[in-house]
Amino acid sequence: MADQGVRGTTLRGDEPKRLELSDGSRLMLDAASDDDRKVWRRLGRGHTSVSVSEAAELAGGEFGEYVEVRTRAEVEWLRAVADWYRQRADGLEDQLGDLAPVS
Repeated sequence: MADQGVRGTTLRGDEPKRLELSDGSRLMLDAASDDDRKVWRRLGRGHTSVSVSEAAELAGGEFGEYVEVRTRAEVEWLRAVADWYRQRADGLEDQLGDLAPVS
């Protein structure tokens, strides 16, 4: 999928950073994507969704590890948020058990 010769050149922007590619396009992680297999987005000449492996290939040797680390960090963040929501749901469920039966 990766364009021949396109490689990561630099990280730009605020946190989380976007990876600028040699053709002027940029890669950014898009965990809100509807497609679990295409979580990176390539911006520039339109918007193209790409998989983690496609993003790493586009990033090239120098920045491929950035794609991996950034993706792993997002995985952990999503798990932490899911755990928080699970705890909140459990607390609410416990409160429902404390309700007196409605007559």
